[in-house]
Amino acid sequence: MRLLVLSLWAAFFVPSLLLPLAAPAMAQEFEEEEDEIETDRDAFTRSPRLVGLGRFVFEGSYTFLDQDAEHEGHLFPDLLVRYGLCEGIELRGGWNYEVGKYHQLLHAGAPRAEEGIAIYGTKLRTTTACGWVPDSSLILSGYTPTSGESNDTDFSMEYVVGWRLPCEMELESQIRWFSLAEEHDHFTEWAPSIVLKKSVLCGHAKAHVEYFSLLSRDREEDYRQHYVGPGIHFLLNADTEIGVRVFWGMGDDSAEFISNVGMGYRY
Repeated sequence: MRLLVLSLWAAFFVPSLLLPLAAPAMAQEFEEEEDEIETDRDAFTRSPRLVGLGRFVFEGSYTFLDQDAEHEGHLFPDLLVRYGLCEGIELRGGWNYEVGKYHQLLHAGAPRAEEGIAIYGTKLRTTTACGWVPDSSLILSGYTPTSGESNDTDFSMEYVVGWRLPCEMELESQIRWFSLAEEHDHFTEWAPSIVLKKSVLCGHAKAHVEYFSLLSRDREEDYRQHYVGPGIHFLLNADTEIGVRVFWGMGDDSAEFISNVGMGYRY
């Protein structure tokens, strides 16, 4: 419980402490938002902004989890299609295949999990940036297995906020609540995160450093996973990006290393 409280505090109160330093220049420097693709795969923390009205964004990636030689984790293609239904509402759908995800958290002797998962949901704008008020959104998602042994549909709610700061920097933070099931074990997971981004290479790329944690509650054997790492994504043009990010795990419950590479395209 102490780790959960500290993680939540870091993800939501630290940004508020930094805001007074940036407030005088925020309104002047970022009055107009640049018209370029902004995917949800750039970081563990989602983007607080939505796809434009009537536009599609296609995202995909591959994730490798270094757990141990026998039970490495692989997630692909992590496909997500986003569509701007109207001002303030985005529809989302996709599919992913997971092999051995976080195997170290399974009960002793359990086989390596392999399953396909259909993803569907919506993203709702809750606030638009104005002075100290951040961009923010609420994401509601369902996850239904399409293959594998599990028949349980999981559900998540995510709330993300983001501020554009001086010097072409962005600060974004998110809290995710996940309802999960493993055989007869039903539990919840909290996932706070925070990421600081900086425009580099004359605006053709953005580098970032990020922290996130995965904290279970009411599981038969609760876990506490913490990760930190950098990432960068490059804009090939206003509608296309590629990117890579890596994380190092902290603690016995965490995977030792996670790497992710992917791309996004806006139509």
